[in-house]
Amino acid sequence: MTFRLKAASGPHTGQTFDLSETDTAIGSAGGADIAMDGLLEQHARITFDGEVLMLEAADQAWVNGEPVSRQPLKSGDEIRLGEHRFVLQAPGLRPPSVLREVDERQKISPWTWVAIGAVAAGGFIAVATFVLTRL
Repeated sequence: MTFRLKAASGPHTGQTFDLSETDTAIGSAGGADIAMDGLLEQHARITFDGEVLMLEAADQAWVNGEPVSRQPLKSGDEIRLGEHRFVLQAPGLRPPSVLREVDERQKISPWTWVAIGAVAAGGFIAVATFVLTRL
């Protein structure tokens, strides 16, 4: 699976950075997989365990506008590290909540739909009666 960060703002706008299949270090250090000025030497790390892509930040990081230190990621997430903003391109990666089994959603009772229909019909009749009495 190919994961990429696409720079959405900052000095690298428009560039894409391929992520390693298991572990990508992001920072200002020469040994970082993605080296960026203005970040700590080891600012953040993105890991993939085969199911979940995880951001782990040593300094300030935001995902979709929320500050985080550790956050599972999904395709389309906006990641901001310092002055750098990226969009995660992770084709086929489903969010972790989708990967876990969950109970089937509670179904709405047919009587609830009947009540909603009755209220809507009553409202329609009230409006029609008001309009017709004003003619």
